[in-house]
Amino acid sequence: MKSLISAALAGLAAAKTTEEWKKRSVYQLLTDRFGRSDGLTTQCADLSKYCGGTFNGIRDHLDYIQGMGFDAIWISPIPHNAEPDYHGYGALNWE
Repeated sequence: MKSLISAALAGLAAAKTTEEWKKRSVYQLLTDRFGRSDGLTTQCADLSKYCGGTFNGIRDHLDYIQGMGFDAIWISPIPHNAEPDYHGYGALNWE
């Protein structure tokens, strides 16, 4: 089911016009903070460091996001960040 949802979301993103995107319900998340793929659910001990969220962790929780009524996600950038930035917006190199 999750791979089907992943494929459907990827296909939908490429096919939508500006007007169609305006009708979407978008869930914004920080990749590192949202879902871990190792199954751990403990809170991050040090919020100034990476906490282990991954794309696989996001994929594993797509049913949860969809269950809240969202039909699109906006993920944070994933380049290597200047310390202590974990959110993707403190990139050292955008290339």
